[in-house]
Parts: sequence; structure tokens; C-alpha cells
Amino acid sequence: MAKVLALMSSARKKGNTDRLVDQMLKGASEMGHECQKVCVSDLNIHPCIGCRSCNHNGNCVFKDDMVSLYQQLLEADVIVLASPVYFYTWNSQMKSVLDRTFAIENILKNKDFYLITTGLALEEKYFDIMIECFKKYVQCFRAGGNQIVDYVLGMKTGNKNDIEKSEAMNQAYLMGKNIKDRW
Repeated sequence: MAKVLALMSSARKKGNTDRLVDQMLKGASEMGHECQKVCVSDLNIHPCIGCRSCNHNGNCVFKDDMVSLYQQLLEADVIVLASPVYFYTWNSQMKSVLDRTFAIENILKNKDFYLITTGLALEEKYFDIMIECFKKYVQCFRAGGNQIVDYVLGMKTGNKNDIEKSEAMNQAYLMGKNIKDRW
């Protein structure tokens, strides 16, 4: 069975993004997959400073919570990136994590990537930049074998309980149930 790692970056516990992640993980665990959710906003992650030390020795100069997250990312088969949309893209908590994965861009391989995102937008076109950023991010990993599998958009979710009225809850659950075991 697959090892599923969900990085949930919303600072709102039990908010719209968090609940979509829980739905996906519920579906995945019902299928026997090993699931773990990491609340990124609880971690101490220093922003990348672009020093490129990691390119020379394979290690980031910062010894913060990203050290253990690197290991979790490398061990996972499935990586779920979950972020509310802030100005059409990632929130700052997720962006810090994504930037810091520069240190493992040459060794992260054979992962299935999923996106879960929420926002007040009324139509999918308002999520286009987020989806494009997601696709471009996954393409950065040079080791190969990584693929984008699916995404769920929690539209019209500006208030905490809006997700309950959304079809995205069922979509996230089914997305988890449909994880394929290719390892």
C-alpha cells in the first residue's frame, strides 16, 4: 500500500482546507493506505535564502523542522499539497515549504502529487494560477518518475463551514479512495 503524506498549510484548524484533507485521507485509509497529515503552520520553517549551499553539500544551512520533513517527503509515495488560495496562489506557509524543497529537487522521485485548495472564488478559472503553479512545481524535480494525479478545488469557501455545502468534500473523499498503488 502507498504511504500518503498530506502537507496542510492552512492556519485554520478544522477549516475548509483541513477538512478536505481529512476527507481525502479518510478515503485513502479506507483503501488500506498509510496516511499522515502534517500541519505546516505548526512547523518552524525558515524561508529559503537562496544561498544554494544545498547544491554543494546536499544539506540546507537551516536545521529547523524542514529536516524531518525532507525525510517524510522522500519516504512518501503520495504527496498531497493542501493550501488555501491567497492572491491566486499558495499561502506563505506552503510557499516556505515549497521553496525549501530546492534542497531535494535532484533526489525526490517517483511520487504521485495531488493538490487540495480552497478559496472564495466562484469559478474554476480563478484557480488557474494555483493549478499552474502546482504543475510547474512538480516539474522542478529532476530525478524523474513524478506525476500529477489529481486536484480538488473547494470553491466558494470564504467562511469556515462553507466546505460542508460543497461537492469538493465528496471529490476529496473519492480522490483518496482512488489512489493507485504503483510501488
